Amino acid sequence: MFFKKSTKREQANARKAAVSAFIFYLLALGGHALYSYFQDDKPPVTFVILMAGLLVFFTSDWLYNKRRS
Repeated sequence: MFFKKSTKREQANARKAAVSAFIFYLLALGGHALYSYFQDDKPPVTFVILMAGLLVFFTSDWLYNKRRS
């Protein structure tokens, strides 16, 4: 295979990195969407991308948690 089996520490670090990346994209796209909205007075495409990403994240999180129960 292309990937080696991760240790528990590597998995925990990957989760922390994913949370940091998620927060960065949330702030970057949210800030750009607000800036564009006040400049153009219409909802920008970045807002649609941000909302779609949040919908995918929370839906998959809910499904994964429901499947574990």
